[in-house]
Amino acid sequence: MASPPNPSNQGRTENPMPIALTKHALDVGIVTNDGNRLACFYRDAFGLESLEDLVLPGVGTIHRLRLGPSLLRIFVPETAPSGAPGEGGLTERPGYRYLSFEVENLAAALDEVEAQGGRVVFGPVEPRPGRRVAQIVDPDGNLSELAQDD
Repeated sequence: MASPPNPSNQGRTENPMPIALTKHALDVGIVTNDGNRLACFYRDAFGLESLEDLVLPGVGTIHRLRLGPSLLRIFVPETAPSGAPGEGGLTERPGYRYLSFEVENLAAALDEVEAQGGRVVFGPVEPRPGRRVAQIVDPDGNLSELAQDD
């Protein structure tokens, strides 16, 4: 018996030459006016490894933090960005909305986030048996999800 069609594959054509990735990880960039504060938050709260900053004359500075093969790039432009980062839930704006971290101990992680200047904005809740999640914001108001599987 054939499997039902997968809606996520509808309209998809087979590509014999997909994009050849050279790094099997995703890097994320956050733009801020206070790179040192955010770099310290992610380093100290989540244990990310600080790498050498990249200074781009006439452009800005990128504070780089490593988590396995992935990098978190905290970019401070020479000309401050206009506007302020917005807080808000997952459904309030389209586009990239949050980072997601899998943690061993959600309660301890939430305590550490608050100790480092972040804030818990939702949860923890149990969306399904054995999985607990919460949402936090960093000192700039950028949203992240923390999740623990029991």
